[in-house]
Amino acid sequence: MTTENIFEAIRKWKHLIDSYKNGIDTNGAEILNYLNQGTHFSVSGEDIALWEKNFGTDDFKMIHAYVGIHEGRLKFFLIDSKSDKDAHFNTILVKDFLVEFSESKIESSNDIVIDVPPITAESAINRNFRWNMFGTSWLQAQKTDDIFQLISIPFSDYENIGITGGQACTSFFGLTDDLEKKDPDFPYHIEIITVKSLAINHMSETAENYSTPRPPFTIIDTLNDYQLLKQSTSVFV
Repeated sequence: MTTENIFEAIRKWKHLIDSYKNGIDTNGAEILNYLNQGTHFSVSGEDIALWEKNFGTDDFKMIHAYVGIHEGRLKFFLIDSKSDKDAHFNTILVKDFLVEFSESKIESSNDIVIDVPPITAESAINRNFRWNMFGTSWLQAQKTDDIFQLISIPFSDYENIGITGGQACTSFFGLTDDLEKKDPDFPYHIEIITVKSLAINHMSETAENYSTPRPPFTIIDTLNDYQLLKQSTSVFV
């Protein structure tokens, strides 16, 4: 896909969510249809190595997973935060929203000792189940909030998975506690959970889960850090 194709896909998603927030309730079903077209996207060890190279000595390392609509399909556009801030869009990785799992890329999992503990497989499954069961409630709660245009994922989520080369990990949606908003009516926000191994009879014992939907933005994580969003939707501040 060309950069302009990616811009257009991101604009289509923004137009859809804006129309829903502006009162076209029937578009809510279309939003959910897109978000349920697939179950996951895959990230390879080669992708992770590319991001690590792009970051260089940068201390703030995030992966921005944008969503867009291209030819009637939901797509994910992944870019490291340094390239995004510098508007180096030639580094964007396009990911399909997949349904099928590639058995050749399913690897057995060894636990990795890290500073911040990951969540358990049971918790990952529960959060994904929560998304599947309460996606409609989540969408209704967004009527008065910003609907995400991307999800910001710590690069460490992928580093800690411990894959290399052609090996792949699996990323999927979940709903987790919204510690910032603490809305008593719907206290959850959408997230992306990543596991190293996922199959019918096997799942990694742990998962990575420290992602955050954007918008909203923060004082230390501003819109200026998301040039792909600014330039694709012609937002200037």
